[in-house]
Amino acid sequence: MFTSELIIEILALGALALAVTQAIKKWVNTKGTVALIISAIVAVLLGLYRTLSVPPYDWPKFIILVIGIFLESNGIYHFGSYAIGKKVKEKG
Repeated sequence: MFTSELIIEILALGALALAVTQAIKKWVNTKGTVALIISAIVAVLLGLYRTLSVPPYDWPKFIILVIGIFLESNGIYHFGSYAIGKKVKEKG
């Protein structure tokens, strides 16, 4: 399931998602959970665009794309630190 083409696709779409998410977050002026929700929406939309652009529609690939795009555009290391409880709180 994980081919080199899929990995390249995730990296390319993740870079695009990062740029789009940052632009939207700056425009809306948001941080934290709302920013993660915006990033998830962007990841789903890019995944849908990529999946629906070429029939036959591969829904397992869509799920992998969305998860990969979301994690890659938000920094996978952030979610690892959340998972082990070592995320440092931001000072505001």
